[in-house]
Amino acid sequence: MSSKNRLWREIPGYVFVALARRGMEKIPLDQCFLPGCDNNDINELEPFDIEEHDDDEKNIKIIKIKCHKCQGIFQFKLETLKKVAKKVGDSEEKPLSMGIAYALDEKGKNLGHIGYF
Repeated sequence: MSSKNRLWREIPGYVFVALARRGMEKIPLDQCFLPGCDNNDINELEPFDIEEHDDDEKNIKIIKIKCHKCQGIFQFKLETLKKVAKKVGDSEEKPLSMGIAYALDEKGKNLGHIGYF
């Protein structure tokens, strides 16, 4: 498996964003999040680096992605909370988790909260 494919596996396929009282919208993450770029072709995106660390309450992954359409680099910051709840009604208890995705520019400036996974 190529490192590009391995890194895509680290990125959720989509996140959910709250629409106030109208529910949630599903947003795919296989697109460029740099301002002014409308690339939503996964073949023009190349993840190339990952940093990962844990603290007491969450796992944090920062994945750098090159967009070949606008030639820019952006980053996904994925914060996964450890043990949000336990699955009920199953014979074995499995910890459930949830996470928050952010878009960052090449220098780490926060471009905004994308959604929840």
